[in-house]
Amino acid sequence: MAQQSVAILGGGISGLSAAYYLSKYSPMTKILLVEGSKRVGGWIRSQRVSPGFHASTPSAARADIDNILFEVGPRSLRPVGAGGAAILGMANDLKLQNEMLFVRKSDPSAKNRYIYYNDEINTLPNSLSSLLLNQPPVFKSVIRSILSEPFIGIGSGQDESLYSFVSRRFNDHVALNLVGAITHGIYAGDAKQLSVKSTMRMLYDAERTNGSVIKGMLSSKPLTPILSAEQDIINELTDPDITKTTSVFGFKNGTETLSIKLKHWLQQQPNVTIITDKQVRKIEKTADDNGIKVYSDEASVTVDHVISAIPSKKLDLLLTKKNSLVNLSTNPSVNVAVVNFAFEESVDLKYNGFGFLTPHPDSSYKLPVPGILGVVFDSNAMNGQESKQNSRLVKMTVMMGGHMWDATFGNARPGELDPQFAFKKASEALNVFLGITEKPKFSMTNILEECIPQYTLGHEHRLGELHRDIKHKYSHLLSVTGASYLGVSVPDCIKNSRLLVKDLLEKGALGTREHVITGLNKIVA
Repeated sequence: MAQQSVAILGGGISGLSAAYYLSKYSPMTKILLVEGSKRVGGWIRSQRVSPGFHASTPSAARADIDNILFEVGPRSLRPVGAGGAAILGMANDLKLQNEMLFVRKSDPSAKNRYIYYNDEINTLPNSLSSLLLNQPPVFKSVIRSILSEPFIGIGSGQDESLYSFVSRRFNDHVALNLVGAITHGIYAGDAKQLSVKSTMRMLYDAERTNGSVIKGMLSSKPLTPILSAEQDIINELTDPDITKTTSVFGFKNGTETLSIKLKHWLQQQPNVTIITDKQVRKIEKTADDNGIKVYSDEASVTVDHVISAIPSKKLDLLLTKKNSLVNLSTNPSVNVAVVNFAFEESVDLKYNGFGFLTPHPDSSYKLPVPGILGVVFDSNAMNGQESKQNSRLVKMTVMMGGHMWDATFGNARPGELDPQFAFKKASEALNVFLGITEKPKFSMTNILEECIPQYTLGHEHRLGELHRDIKHKYSHLLSVTGASYLGVSVPDCIKNSRLLVKDLLEKGALGTREHVITGLNKIVA
């Protein structure tokens, strides 16, 4: 068989992971990774900055002991499931063990989580005794709803919003103030718009399998069945006990350590070419339907297969009208303003935990500073990232906007928003919520445009339609991966790229061609 060629569109964590696994498992395959921006890593960005205010992430950082680490995007990673196993295995293969930091489940930042409710920060119960004996106001009616939930009738099985599902099985208060807050933390999204099947599948599966969410959680069986391919990834863990003791993990120099290392590893592989700062303008099938042509402004290349790891909306723009695909532009993505702070140690945070989230805006208790999604207490959440000199600084990150962007910033679009305005609004939030009025020693604002896809109602059904359309129009020529489809977290993106590559090599375009592999096959399995 002639040497096969694959073009990977997008150099975020999904594209980097696809290139990594493809090069690792098929070193004879010729791989071209094309990234439109000047850097790889996508929304993963870790930056050491000098004292003062930075209106955006500096293009370069000096290796100065006075600099402090700020995370623009993902900051901590969970080791659970196939996604956690995949990223731990990757870090191990890339010899990053000495760069990693692990937060134990016994750590206060793992045990102490908060929700701002009724004009105060509520500490969530972290044990049965605290649930029964020390309920915060946000937990009013929660125990009663837990006790009655097993007696609620089973729904139709049709997809419904997170809010609808939780309100039906528990009550309106739980749906808005607890699940609404959790949704802010994961998706910066609206629990009334997001699909329960696609965002919190375990809730849906618990009802279908056990007739009750509570019964499902008390069952010894997994709430959602684990695919055999995912179990294979879990079985590869060299230290399976790590999931029992670790809450989250990260890297001494931030999450971007992983994408930088992936890029360096790929650059050393003879079968991989990485091109950055180059926009792909169009992709189309060759006249004989045996290849697929990728066009940029200056050149074109024909390959055997394209893996699209760019957002689905961007893929939609690259396809010819004749071979366009359904549903690529249906889901919206939200904008998030991220403001990082670091204060002198004299600032009293008062809380020793991970951070707090805010309820859905339809909660009966309105936020005094609208549009705040949550605040992460970074100096609690990930110790070990700073020099001894900066180790006592109080770091935190304010996240604003998301589905509440217009309520937060009015008509200002992300590209028009003044970073100083976002900084002032975040500072106001710290004053109102935490009583912090001091001027930070370090601060940085970043406006992330369309950074988190929103899996709205019917997402899974639409993915099934997209799978069939890719199969019909592109056969073995095209597959998709990335946050637009089957999970927005870093571990999910890595896992899904790995599963895609494995299927392509074993039974798809680069293997037996026994099946057409789109990256969405599990949706219709």
